[in-house]
Amino acid sequence: MDGNFADIDLLMNINTMKKKTITLTAVSLVVASCVMAQTHPFQDESLSFHERAKNLVSLLTLEEKINQVGHQTLAIPRLNIKGYNYWNEAIHGVARSGLATSFPVSKAMSSTWDLPLIFDCAVATSDEARVYSNTKDKGLIYWCPTINMSRDPRWGRDEENYGEDPFLTGKIAVEYIKGMQGDDPKYYKTIATAKHFAANNYEKGRHSTSSDMDARNLREYYLPAFEMAVKEGNVRSVMSAYNALNGIPCGANHELLIDILRTEWGFNGFVTSDCGAVDDVYQSNRHHFVNTAAEASAVSIVNGEDLNCGNTFQDYCKEAIEKGYMQEADLDTALVRVFEARFSVGEFDNASNVPWRSISDDVLDCEEHRQLAYKAAQEAIVLLKNDNNILPLDKTKSVAVIGPFGNTITLGGYSGSPTALTTPFGGIAEKIGYVVNDGTIQFEDCEEQSVPSDSKRLTHEANGSAGNLGYIFNGDWVAFNDINLGEGKSRVDIYSGAKNNNATIVKFYLDEIDDTPEATVTCPATGNWSKYEITTAEVDPNVFKGVHKVYVQFEGGTNGDKYCANMDWFKFYDPNANNPLEEDGPLYLYKGCAVTGTAETNLERAKEIAAKADVVIFAAGTDLTVSDESHDRTNLNLPGDQQKLLEAVYSANPNVILLLQTCSSVTINWAKEHVPAIIEAWYGGQAQGKAIADVLYGDYNPSGKLTSTWYNALSDLPNGMLNYDIRDAKYTYMYHDKTPLYPFGYGMSYTTFEYQKLNISKSRLAAGEELIVSADITNTGKYAGAEIVQLYAHVNSSIERPLKQLVGFARVELEPGETKTVTMPLKHEQLSYFNEQTNTFDVEEGSVDIYVAASSADVRLTGKINTEAATVKTTYKSAPTGIQDVINNLKLQNDRIYNISGYCVGTVEDFERLPKGFYIVGNKKVIKQ
Repeated sequence: MDGNFADIDLLMNINTMKKKTITLTAVSLVVASCVMAQTHPFQDESLSFHERAKNLVSLLTLEEKINQVGHQTLAIPRLNIKGYNYWNEAIHGVARSGLATSFPVSKAMSSTWDLPLIFDCAVATSDEARVYSNTKDKGLIYWCPTINMSRDPRWGRDEENYGEDPFLTGKIAVEYIKGMQGDDPKYYKTIATAKHFAANNYEKGRHSTSSDMDARNLREYYLPAFEMAVKEGNVRSVMSAYNALNGIPCGANHELLIDILRTEWGFNGFVTSDCGAVDDVYQSNRHHFVNTAAEASAVSIVNGEDLNCGNTFQDYCKEAIEKGYMQEADLDTALVRVFEARFSVGEFDNASNVPWRSISDDVLDCEEHRQLAYKAAQEAIVLLKNDNNILPLDKTKSVAVIGPFGNTITLGGYSGSPTALTTPFGGIAEKIGYVVNDGTIQFEDCEEQSVPSDSKRLTHEANGSAGNLGYIFNGDWVAFNDINLGEGKSRVDIYSGAKNNNATIVKFYLDEIDDTPEATVTCPATGNWSKYEITTAEVDPNVFKGVHKVYVQFEGGTNGDKYCANMDWFKFYDPNANNPLEEDGPLYLYKGCAVTGTAETNLERAKEIAAKADVVIFAAGTDLTVSDESHDRTNLNLPGDQQKLLEAVYSANPNVILLLQTCSSVTINWAKEHVPAIIEAWYGGQAQGKAIADVLYGDYNPSGKLTSTWYNALSDLPNGMLNYDIRDAKYTYMYHDKTPLYPFGYGMSYTTFEYQKLNISKSRLAAGEELIVSADITNTGKYAGAEIVQLYAHVNSSIERPLKQLVGFARVELEPGETKTVTMPLKHEQLSYFNEQTNTFDVEEGSVDIYVAASSADVRLTGKINTEAATVKTTYKSAPTGIQDVINNLKLQNDRIYNISGYCVGTVEDFERLPKGFYIVGNKKVIKQ
């Protein structure tokens, strides 16, 4: 037991079952080897998960307990507890596991403003997560979603979040969490983890810097999405952030992890550290909050951290207990929370009683999930400019696809490994019926392959659509029949990606596999399974000529890595010969420059090719070398020579459509002024090429809208990234008082929408009340389309309040000429601000401007209401009852527990989950030790 009540007996009397001697048949012997006979209460499925977790922890030795507080644990054979890895990722599809559907990144998903779609994608993701649990025994704790605020577009992980608005981020997070955790009344499908708690927005100094701010910024901007995740989404896990908050590391921050998260919001799941973050607490070049690893372990656990991603807890908790920094009971509290999560996904229960245990591997990257990824990629695309309706394109026009992202895609960080991928060039070629014949051979088009033991390896598309060859083991091979190498090829390019630390050796054999390959190519690791690069090598043109059956064999995957690499395509060619894709229309392809650097830049050749086409699709963007975890951007420009290439291409052919595939906003001021059309497609997942082609040619009407402000220049942002005061720094649409490049909520369509008939159901809003804002939206154009209607409020106040604040939105699908009425609720409490004097959320007496808008800068309808003053929410600091009142039992309910400030922190059943300290129960003061 992890605490003691004075004068109150909360101990459970649990009658243990007596062992019985059973004569086993052959069949029952097999069963007994898998399921241990019920001898302990934790095996009793009729008990609550909390009771079972508590019993299990009580049976562990100190050494066993200590081993269980790291993300990778050892088995406990005597209790039939398997070893467990808590670290799994699925922010936009299951990652790091093998075959999985890759959905658009979070920033792209937020641009859909489509909550049911986000829920459906999360359901598909959790289906695939269950497959890996069912078939590979992977854990079901997933460390996602990322719900930090997009405070600054330079942040390296901006692609991972849902934008700059806390209300929108919270709404999306709730749907994602519900889709991941399932709707069964007893079990959770997976455990979602809201991260990184809190105010995590800076990669360069994330291990050592502090996010300093006043209480209003924290309460109004950085915490609401997490509060919604807890209260509305019922998220079962939270990850603390690397950074400190006002000088205290988040993973050892009592106010964050106990006072706010547990006491105030009622969270009763478990908290994990980010990976290696406990070391930050003591290391001298990081936070150095305490001096030793033992102290760091203790201060983290005592202040609310339950699990350590890493092994610091496992290595130093014993020392911390021996030196009195913490007690074994503190360890028990943490472990009960962690094991309760494992019980809640049915890990220890009869499989027939647990939903989702029968999901088979047929759902991995299945057609239904591919269609979801495709729909999400379509809805995420934002049309930023379309002068003279240059879009959609006529399929009879010749097109040059120029730029470093024309025939490649970036899936983004923490991506899965799908088999079906489409690039913009591939999508366009398919759309116009152009057969690409430049000698490129798709690996997934192989006609023979080695027979692996794992049927999900070396899979490929039967219909020949673009895709990759993945999950390659050392020694695997594929073969291609009747490859015509002409009069001789002197080079080979291989397009591959691999996260492992070792290179993959690719061996080419002609006609048969023997002892000596005709060519050997070393493909280096690219740092990420979803980041592909071209490896070029010379081959002998006297050998590589004529028609042959080509075998390709792979070696690698050592040093602990299971797979060699993911392979997309290869091509034999003569570098002195003309590339047909640069010479023969109607579809041209030319890279023109690299993503970064200048070594591959050829402006003159790009201009020549641009001049041949009716229209140029200029494919620009960023990738994980530009912005990623641990790497912030230093500017917002298009990287490398992409801007120079764009201007050169425009000088040769002004009919340019700028196609962006970026992590976040970029300063494309020149393009906005010059090129006739601009599209933002983000990192759109495995189907982004098809979705882009649909938008370009009018088979899908773009409906995405921005969820972050696109600033005009770097000078519009603070010098550096450590100003977390969004009011002072003029961050976000709420406080930015300059005209942006593109505003929050902005996005064009091929059709037009008219807003009419604003109706507000109440003119005055009191505490606890809700009103309805409605408006008629009409599609006045010739294309069917979707409009995202946004509801904003501005509170007229004596203190600084947001210029506008999103308080509602609705996505509406309309046929040409069709009108629908959209309704959006508005609650009294949404108009509150955090009062730093009283530590409460208050609504002021006064007037509020209501805006129904197409974006934060495009208000279509306006109204006004009045509000009655009220305190709408208290906090742990609000102290609704005084300590004297509690002691005298004037306001106390006997089943409630109060802290010494008089704030209710739970019922007597919750006592064991509370941290040690002083409490009031009944009319008695209780010390929990």
